[in-house]
Amino acid sequence: MKTQILFISFLLFFSAGQAQTKATGADKVLTVEEGNLSISIQKDGKCYFIYQNGMSTKKDERNIVFKNKQDIRSFEKKISKALSAKDGTSDIIIYKSYKIRLLTEIGGVFMIVNETGQSQSTLRISKEMYGQVDTL
Repeated sequence: MKTQILFISFLLFFSAGQAQTKATGADKVLTVEEGNLSISIQKDGKCYFIYQNGMSTKKDERNIVFKNKQDIRSFEKKISKALSAKDGTSDIIIYKSYKIRLLTEIGGVFMIVNETGQSQSTLRISKEMYGQVDTL
């Protein structure tokens, strides 16, 4: 009986580990405490900017896929610049199939994303949130 329990525990341990590897498949994942933004760097070099759509009351995670760390760093620098700009300043970023508008507001940046084939999505990025993911 003890051997069977040990064997079943062993199987569960390895199956759970496999599921986590397949689900993330990432080298590095940075997530903010609020839970509505994360950056995932995949083993193939692609970077995912994953966020919860602020226009939805349901769970509606969206991704902006960058081809490498350099592209996501460039995007991060534009967010940094918007955070330090005066209120009401707007900037448009066009990246592949994404049209991203950054609108500066008190204490943060409002990001509006139009992606081909998707409905419009939004995210408010506060200075605190930005500070948590500014570690690439």
